[in-house]
Amino acid sequence: MVSIFAGEAKDLIDRSNRPQSLIITIYGAYSRSLGGWLSSSAIVSLCAELDVDEASVRSALSRFKRRGILISKSQNGVQGYALSAEARKTFELGDSRVLERREAPRDEGWVLVAFSIPEKNRALRYQLRSRLIRVGFAQVTGGLWIAPRQLTADVTALAKSLNIEKHMSIFSAHHLAFQPTPNAVAQWWDLDGISVMYKSFSTTARPVLKKWFTKKIAKPDPHEAFVDYTKVLTNWRHVPYFDPGLPKEYLPKNWPGFVAMDSFFKVHDALAIPALNYFHSVAGKAEVKKKK
Repeated sequence: MVSIFAGEAKDLIDRSNRPQSLIITIYGAYSRSLGGWLSSSAIVSLCAELDVDEASVRSALSRFKRRGILISKSQNGVQGYALSAEARKTFELGDSRVLERREAPRDEGWVLVAFSIPEKNRALRYQLRSRLIRVGFAQVTGGLWIAPRQLTADVTALAKSLNIEKHMSIFSAHHLAFQPTPNAVAQWWDLDGISVMYKSFSTTARPVLKKWFTKKIAKPDPHEAFVDYTKVLTNWRHVPYFDPGLPKEYLPKNWPGFVAMDSFFKVHDALAIPALNYFHSVAGKAEVKKKK
């Protein structure tokens, strides 16, 4: 099988240094605690802590505005950017996937998706296929796709976001024949590719784990917590979407996803709150300076 994740694993090594990726993490992880709006000066200040220069930040913000992810908005005479309604909804749906520990479920069956999109809408068909992969679905054949049943809500939300309900049918199913389910699962999903992604994440997280957990630190420094947690979260938030969350009995032995998940949540549990506190201190100061 040719890996459908070619380049994705390598991307994880670089993603935590990209202005666009870091800004999305800042908005998703922190800004909603302030209503989803941040002053321009606050974003610039926060990104400076992550070694991103102002020109790169403003260029990225302009791209997000053009794409409808952010909306230019002033509050109390201060210029800034707010999450669009669609972006906010995406983050809210993603919270459970990214920030909640996923236990390998029992085999409770599968959700099947069948679709038929007219040839004149070929671009939409390609977009749907790409998005199905990125929420954890695998192609069985043609227009038939499969995932564990717990992803039913994900694909329903996807269909609504693309406005393609009339082209799609969703079914609940069980695998009955003619090959063992583990063999079928290994054909449907690129488990090797997903495994490499998890290993790549663990590689990026290892220095942070070593820094914070080789010796006991009574109280994390908020600034360091913000920098390290934001970068680890930036790398992590893409990975769970490629993993459908298969039952343990269908996974290879020593599945690296379990190690990667433990690594992320160890960092999350220790650093997320002090990182958020630091965010509030910087965002608040930047807004006060701007008003003056």
